[in-house]
Amino acid sequence: MAISFASDVLPLFTEMDIQHMTGQGVDLDKYAYMSDPANGHANAQNVYQQVSSGSMPPSWSGEKPWTEEMVQTFQNWMNGGYLP
Repeated sequence: MAISFASDVLPLFTEMDIQHMTGQGVDLDKYAYMSDPANGHANAQNVYQQVSSGSMPPSWSGEKPWTEEMVQTFQNWMNGGYLP
């Protein structure tokens, strides 16, 4: 089953995640930003590195770290070609 940004990845981010990261120039809720091929998909890869290491969301936010299933969904989206 193909993993898409709109139906599978975007719902992984909370409104707090989106607001906090937008203030830092990271558009978690924008497919064009997250899947930017001109940037070598580095935006999504950087986010993946943060969520898979447990450093995002930060512990002070009060939000729970991503589960292995959530991290795997994100990785499957990247491995599947960054489908919209």
